[in-house]
Amino acid sequence: MSLRIAVNGQRLAGQRFGVGRYIEYMLRHWATQLESDETVSLFVRRPLDEDLAALSPRIRPVLLESGMSGLPWETLRLRGAAASQDVLFCPAYTAPLAYPGRMVVATHSVNEVQSAAHSWVYRQTHSRLHQACARRADAVIVPAQSTRDLVVEHYGVQPERIAIVNQGADHAFEPIHDEAILSAVRRRYFGYDRPYILFVGKCSTRRNIPMLLEAFARLRATKNIPHGLLLFGPCPPDLPLSDLCEKLGITDHVVQTDGVIKHHTDIVPVYSAASVFVHPSEYEGWSMTTIEALACGVAVLGAVRGGLGGAAGGHAVMVTPERDALSDAIGRVLEDDGLRRDLQRRGRERGRSLRWSENARQTLDVLRSVAMGSALQGEAR
Repeated sequence: MSLRIAVNGQRLAGQRFGVGRYIEYMLRHWATQLESDETVSLFVRRPLDEDLAALSPRIRPVLLESGMSGLPWETLRLRGAAASQDVLFCPAYTAPLAYPGRMVVATHSVNEVQSAAHSWVYRQTHSRLHQACARRADAVIVPAQSTRDLVVEHYGVQPERIAIVNQGADHAFEPIHDEAILSAVRRRYFGYDRPYILFVGKCSTRRNIPMLLEAFARLRATKNIPHGLLLFGPCPPDLPLSDLCEKLGITDHVVQTDGVIKHHTDIVPVYSAASVFVHPSEYEGWSMTTIEALACGVAVLGAVRGGLGGAAGGHAVMVTPERDALSDAIGRVLEDDGLRRDLQRRGRERGRSLRWSENARQTLDVLRSVAMGSALQGEAR
């Protein structure tokens, strides 16, 4: 029996962060995992980069170019174009309104349950839309048990329609031991061979970046560490990063870059050169960047919030996202060589256990089950 899969690929437009990388890795592995009678129509609103446009003859880009984006593009352009396919995969929370066919939606987080994570307006708009799309879907893919529980409790989705599929790291994410490469990375961002603490992701308030800056300033004042702080990701306009750094007296010690790289694997040396990776988010459904850091053998410190515990618990130092607790934990990891080596070892083990090849296969199995009208089976249930 042939299978025709439609994929909502609008998040592939522009620099691929988060969901864009999620789709990219899925497609790269599907290129070798699809059966001979299975095809993917990848619907996009901007022309694809060459590296994705020719992945496989069974993955066909379909350009629905438009000035619209988000829900209007999904409803007015994607809904009709994808209706002839056997199943539609929507990898980023939302789906076309009143879509007539079978559909799978990926819900990566229900972070609006944390009052500090989003505004009241977000909870009244995006949250309600995410809930409606999850309830409409034939199956919902989530990255962790904690997210599954919230989708059941807050979105009202039946547990049997939810598949847990962890997100992982590509096989390219392995430790780099060449000191010349690591030294070059440190010099590139700080001007000299300076050790650094690393955060990767959007520098949003929800991810507690202001609190991380405060913890870093306190650490410098109490421990006199030589480390800088590298924020590898875009900074939204509503976060006055420069003002915060100036107020805390750490302007010369913090480097923020938009994280624009040609290929995502170019970030592997950035992880490997870090002394410690920190993810202090108020809430995450999961964290691909944390898994990538673990796979690269970096000592990881994460917040005890949501899916971060499922992603890194037992393989990282987990703390409450508060200034003093975070500052003390970073200092402990930097000062205790034995602890840091143990975290590096545990991180490598965790990272190697979560690879995109398996994540992509499980997702493909969910789509097959939904297309055939079957119940979800096995690990991905």
